[in-house]
Amino acid sequence: MTPLLSTRHPWRLHLSEAPLPAMLPRETDVVRVSVGLGMAALDAMIDSGNRVGPLLCCITHQRLLVPVESGTAHLWSAAHSVCDTGPSLQCSRQATESVCHHRFWVAPPESRAHPTTDPRILHDRLSLVRAQMRNVGRHPMGLVREACRV
Repeated sequence: MTPLLSTRHPWRLHLSEAPLPAMLPRETDVVRVSVGLGMAALDAMIDSGNRVGPLLCCITHQRLLVPVESGTAHLWSAAHSVCDTGPSLQCSRQATESVCHHRFWVAPPESRAHPTTDPRILHDRLSLVRAQMRNVGRHPMGLVREACRV
């Protein structure tokens, strides 16, 4: 069984979606991304000392909702994720998608926590991690080669 949140870093969990994290600004945009891609990109951001804020994890849809600074959505253009204007914490814009039943907040350790995640670096890391995942998928031995480098 694959763990839902595979990560190299300790994260603080709040096993509920309410209340919102106290540090979260009122005005944000929200990036929606798959859990696997999102956590890998956020781990890379933490490894590099970049700004990472709290995020909402939806077990039902296996998505992360990452609050970023307001004004990001109109600049976002990516195949790997969607960024919506405003602080809406919906997993999808489609009304036909099932209701979220199990969601919880995740935040980096307090010493590394920020009110929001840096959107420019998040975009770059998501793109890089997605490209790496696609290359490994094309080359079955890619995982072995990557493991040997460590």
